[in-house]
Amino acid sequence: MDTIKAPIDVTLDKNYDSAFCGSIPLHLVNLIQPHGVLLTLSRQDLVIIQVSENAADVLGTTVEALLDQPLAQYLDDALFLDLKAKINSDNGQEKIPFSVTLYINGAPLHFIAQVHARDQLVLVELEKSEPATANQNFLAHYQQIKYVTTLLKQAENAQDLAQIAVAEIKKLSGFDRVLAYQFDPHWNGIVIGEAKEPDMESFLGLRFPASDVPKQARELYFKNPYRLIPNRDYTPVRLLPVINPVTNQFTDLSDCSLRSVAGVHLEYLGNMGVLASMSLPLIIDNQLWGLISCHHRNPLNPTYEMRSALELLSGIISAQLAGKEREKAILFKSQLRHVYAQLLEQLHGKPHFMEGLFVKGKGMEELLNLSGAAVVFEGGLLTSGQTPSAQEIKELVFWLRRNKTDKTYCTDTLPSNYLRAKDFKQVASGLIALPINPEHGEFILGFRPEVLQTVNWGGNPNQAVQMEPDGKNYHPRNSFAQYQETVKNTSLPWLAEELETAEALRSAVLEKIIKDRY
Repeated sequence: MDTIKAPIDVTLDKNYDSAFCGSIPLHLVNLIQPHGVLLTLSRQDLVIIQVSENAADVLGTTVEALLDQPLAQYLDDALFLDLKAKINSDNGQEKIPFSVTLYINGAPLHFIAQVHARDQLVLVELEKSEPATANQNFLAHYQQIKYVTTLLKQAENAQDLAQIAVAEIKKLSGFDRVLAYQFDPHWNGIVIGEAKEPDMESFLGLRFPASDVPKQARELYFKNPYRLIPNRDYTPVRLLPVINPVTNQFTDLSDCSLRSVAGVHLEYLGNMGVLASMSLPLIIDNQLWGLISCHHRNPLNPTYEMRSALELLSGIISAQLAGKEREKAILFKSQLRHVYAQLLEQLHGKPHFMEGLFVKGKGMEELLNLSGAAVVFEGGLLTSGQTPSAQEIKELVFWLRRNKTDKTYCTDTLPSNYLRAKDFKQVASGLIALPINPEHGEFILGFRPEVLQTVNWGGNPNQAVQMEPDGKNYHPRNSFAQYQETVKNTSLPWLAEELETAEALRSAVLEKIIKDRY
């Protein structure tokens, strides 16, 4: 793989999330993919009020013949009553799957139906299926999921777990390539697991800009357990009538698996050399942690049973990842507590709190992984380790006061926020500031040095979105060749556990000051 190197002028907080891409109303496209048919019903009487225009291809009857007809006309009585009861139940807002047989012109047609109940509407997605082998399919998929779950439990860390997951999903699903992405704090996706055919390009370890999965698309993963495109070379299918006669607007297709995909994403898949894709969210603590992304070079439409198995697996993978993250956090917190307990003992054992903070080898620097620290208090300055000069610290404190920093402040890119910090970035690209009496410029400061990092992107992130001259239409990048950036002006990031400990330390120092004064 060819590597293109970028100039050394990059910071990790550069935002590649596209506000433009994220503003497109993906849920109001009024179009579906043609591998299924969509019916919109009035919830009050379950009469069909909209039909996708491919009805003749899938159902063997026209849109006009279906419109204004009660759904009950096409179902046997028992199934219709069961469907109606579930729509009106307490869980009626959930997506309800059914195996249904529709009787169109007297002929039975077998479908998997996904039913979405809204306040005024019921949406019914229909995809053709084979009848009757559900028990056999369930047993086969259950055995496979049980086996994969056992393997996942043996993983030592999140990256091992991701690699096991993608390898097993590739075997199970038949996709040519399966990737595991983890989102960073700026929504760029880092590939931490990959299973692929030998002749396919590798993306393992590469970072993809946030604009590849913009905000609107990320939010839809909380409404859909997967996103499937069986064949990107499809012709989108309209809903008829175009305007919903009950709501007098486009029908919201947020929950629909059949919802059509933005043309720019289809172009993106084409640039990757794939015709089919499926993606599954990895959600931890109600946050989108990452994605499982599946690609195939030819059209591929997994059965509903297979999709359900993959949906279940994505939940299991998310739970296992959450466990690994918790284990890691618990171990780190335990280490921090041990050091914090020693520091607290020193803090209260010394006449002045500054002496307790800077005991060599056991002080604040060890607790918060600092290269240097400083205390500005009652007109004095005490430093330890590698720090900016006294004058530079004085100016930094003035900047903190001017910005009304009355709460704990931290950054791993100080030169991006405070331009003068470029002069001392080698010792203080990262800063944590604990205010003691901020109005009087009294702070505890912790510094982290610059850490040069090499970031490998899948294509140039600065060209992720290419606008046409009209300023309205745009295209995704057409190259995924490795693009290398060297990041400067950046320190190691501040972890949540470190910030929590820092806040506890600040409280302990304030308590010590008050106790000594009174």
